[in-house]
Amino acid sequence: MTDSRTDNSTDNSTEHAAASGPRVAVIGGGISGLFAAWELRRRLGPGARILVLEAYGRLGGKLKTVDFSTGPLDMGAEAFLTRHTGMAQLVADLGLEDELRVPSGARSAFLVDGVLVDIPSATVMGIPARGADVAGVLSAGAQASVDGERGRAALPWVVGDDVNVGELVRRRYGDEVVDRLVSPMLGGVYSCGADDLGLRATVPQIAAAMDDLAARGEDVHLSTAVADVLASRTSGSGRAPGPVFNSLASGYRTLVNRLAEASGADIHVNTQVEEIGRYNGRIYLEPVGTVDAVVVATPAPTASVLLEDMIPDAADILGGVDLASSAVVGMHYAGDVDLPERSGILIGADGPTRAKAFTFSSRKWPHLSGPDGEKGGFVRASFGTFRDGSLLDADDQTLVDYAVEDLARVAGVSGRPTETFVQRWWGGLPVYGVGHTELMGLAEAAVADVPRIAVAGAYLRGVGVPACADAGRAAARKIADEL
Repeated sequence: MTDSRTDNSTDNSTEHAAASGPRVAVIGGGISGLFAAWELRRRLGPGARILVLEAYGRLGGKLKTVDFSTGPLDMGAEAFLTRHTGMAQLVADLGLEDELRVPSGARSAFLVDGVLVDIPSATVMGIPARGADVAGVLSAGAQASVDGERGRAALPWVVGDDVNVGELVRRRYGDEVVDRLVSPMLGGVYSCGADDLGLRATVPQIAAAMDDLAARGEDVHLSTAVADVLASRTSGSGRAPGPVFNSLASGYRTLVNRLAEASGADIHVNTQVEEIGRYNGRIYLEPVGTVDAVVVATPAPTASVLLEDMIPDAADILGGVDLASSAVVGMHYAGDVDLPERSGILIGADGPTRAKAFTFSSRKWPHLSGPDGEKGGFVRASFGTFRDGSLLDADDQTLVDYAVEDLARVAGVSGRPTETFVQRWWGGLPVYGVGHTELMGLAEAAVADVPRIAVAGAYLRGVGVPACADAGRAAARKIADEL
């Protein structure tokens, strides 16, 4: 089993060796930076010289595909949101349409008092409108608290307000709803519990519904806002939508490789930019030299350091973005092990495991499974949250042992995996706290006022691959327009 790396230590842009156009640097070889490089090539043409400067020894950032003996498995993000994002079209534009795969439709579950219960569909990121919609997860008392919320005093909500998700739901519905429903759902996306996240950045549909209620002069109740969001999901023309999610048959490395190739960029790994400044009307990158423009596509704390002299207002804001860490244990089980017919299990803070979630990748994605009826397959176990990253300090074997023990406890899977891989994501995801959306808007506005510098990354528009692609391409458009 090997870590599938992109070998980009050589120049990808031989055809651009005699380039006479602008020289543009993209700092960061993650998915935001690679989409920025690709968009720059499309807009600036073959004459531009585009540099991708990556501090680590591989491209892809928080995307990583690992080869097990039976096939590839993504150890970071494993899928992307397709519906309403345009991501599938971008994949097709890159010539990778044949790589697109759809999930099986297997249901995910919560672990509730030792029993697996289907994740209720009538919630918004775990937040219900009615107790009956989450009866399998909540106690009778918690269901009654949900149903009684509309009879309580209205929320003092002003259009544009933001609030801590956990605080809001605890105040309106009680602790059980947060601990058993909302935190496990949000934790799977952000590696954070509900008490660490802002509503407007992480559940924007509910914030918008509350804005609408306040704008109409109506009482603002959480259950009313959730009901409005759920009703909007079922309204419309009745046309059958496409898949909600897609993955790639060969893993994200295929996308990473294709973006690097299509950008025609000079790829420099193990190259850390330490400072950005102005020199003779150009932009100076220490230790790379001068360029005509730069896209900073790094995590927010790194971007803060790089922008400190050039755009101090943006640097101050980005320096306040916290990062959450996590670990993923990938496991391959042989054919004599029967995995649950589920796509995954989410486990609340009161659960009996160290793992916070399991993904049964070969049940969720048919292309990862063997022949029809074959047992065994791929499992991913997730550990660590923003508030508790202590498990990341455990050695690899300990994390594997925890994963095996917890999987046996919650799903009855016996035996040990035949292959394992442990991936730690230190500072893997930005924490979207209260006011995050407004703050990032201010940071982007500060950058917009400075010519030939742009920013991109998961901290701006969302942590998913489509949001990172949008951020990278938007940064490239700014640079191309200014050049």
